[in-house]
Amino acid sequence: MLSVMDVIISLKKVPLFANVHGEGLKRLSDSIRPKVISRGDLVFEQNDLGEEMYLVQSGRVVLYQLLANEEEHLEVVTPPGYFGDLALIDELPRSSSARAEEDSTLLVLHRENFRTAVQDYPDIAFAVFREFSRRVRRGEERIQSLSRELRLKKN
Repeated sequence: MLSVMDVIISLKKVPLFANVHGEGLKRLSDSIRPKVISRGDLVFEQNDLGEEMYLVQSGRVVLYQLLANEEEHLEVVTPPGYFGDLALIDELPRSSSARAEEDSTLLVLHRENFRTAVQDYPDIAFAVFREFSRRVRRGEERIQSLSRELRLKKN
């Protein structure tokens, strides 16, 4: 069983929550529950409706998509990584599947608990939005870089 302090320390290591402070951090930690999974266990499948995000406390989780019946690995998430975070904001199907590559402990935050915490402590939302904004910018930079590479290859 993880203590509240263990959960808070884990939250502070995750970029999504690194800038949340004080009572907001405590409120989030109160909403998180641990989940132990074994190697090979499916966390969720592509196109599932998601309601939870996951922080990797220990172990390894692979995110992948099925393309032409083959797994295309997108990312391997290790501590202090996280995944499934868009489920906190939108109500769209999962864009990938997640499976444990080894025995893992995940910290699970449900959408409704997150929304309640944000209502109680709006600064949580601004911290999360800053991280989402950084990720969008990194994605745009990557797209621009790939576009430049393609143009150079054509010439």
